[in-house]
Amino acid sequence: MDLPQVVRGGLAASRVLHANFARLPTPLKVNLCVTYRCQYRCKTCGIWRRRPTGELTTEELLLFVAANRNVAWLDVTGGEVFLRDDLSELFDAIAAQWRKLAILHFATNGFLTDRIVRVTSRLRAGTAAQVIVTVSVDGDEALNDEIRCVRGGFGRQIETFRALRQLPGVRTVFGMTLSRHNVGRVEQTFLACQRACPPLGYEDFHINVAQRSDHFYGNRDLPSFLAPEEDLRKALSAYRRRRGSPLTLSGWVESRYVRSLDRFLANRSSPMRCHALRSSCFVDPCGVVFPCITYSRPLGSLREASMSLTHLWKSAAGRDLQRQIWEGECPQCWTACEAYPSILGNLVRKSPPTVSGRKCEWPG
Repeated sequence: MDLPQVVRGGLAASRVLHANFARLPTPLKVNLCVTYRCQYRCKTCGIWRRRPTGELTTEELLLFVAANRNVAWLDVTGGEVFLRDDLSELFDAIAAQWRKLAILHFATNGFLTDRIVRVTSRLRAGTAAQVIVTVSVDGDEALNDEIRCVRGGFGRQIETFRALRQLPGVRTVFGMTLSRHNVGRVEQTFLACQRACPPLGYEDFHINVAQRSDHFYGNRDLPSFLAPEEDLRKALSAYRRRRGSPLTLSGWVESRYVRSLDRFLANRSSPMRCHALRSSCFVDPCGVVFPCITYSRPLGSLREASMSLTHLWKSAAGRDLQRQIWEGECPQCWTACEAYPSILGNLVRKSPPTVSGRKCEWPG
């Protein structure tokens, strides 16, 4: 029997409450990267340079779904997720078997409009989970296509956003990553998107900050792309003013994320104890489990654990690695993937900031 969205949300909320007091027995949130393939050549990301060898097969992904049915919150990412021919098959399996799934979010570069809309529509029809799609954008038409090194990309992203927004029950937002290339162009980018997709409010326009990752972005050796801290904090302050006071829970979480992001930039360390491996984890396209998208410390391979996250999550190595992260003994970051569950995991029992004294790398 399928569970309605309100029941799924209630079950997820109970696990969020549990995470405020103790490490969860299984992950609440999974960040699943399904491929490193991508049509774009973004100046802030090296994913597209990877050779997509050894990625999980369709059969393995379906085994992963069957072995991990207690996930309440799933982020599917890439590369470009719609370059996997079997994405619809994966979503069908999730819709059929993950009865407790409350949120299914995925990001897309928006290039394959027809396929994106077709697969998303099928997904929406098959699941009671809340479906959220982020269409990435890096600037207005000229700047976006310059940063992404693909002419005509902005037009496709806009077309995809418009089409997705017509699907009932699908929440569609733009996502902008701030880097040295676009840090001063947030309002200009928003207005370009607003002109193309009216009505559009700042609640439909999310931002984050470009950071480094060896195992995910593969961008450590790229030419300097990190924006100066003072420029980022100025852009974040203006963005917060334009968003105004949040009117929904998701708006409140986003507002808290942005405020905490300013603290991260000021101190270069996580503004609160991180919930990586306490309530969330990251799985790469080959099935290797990491704490998050930033800490390049593998926990183990799903292929060696019968595709079950629980075995790796409950292992002595998993518990020890989570303790290290809890004490701040990791590369410091504040990315949305881990920040959102960390914010929710610090609602009732607020934990103090990490104590190791480590700081994130940053120019200057």
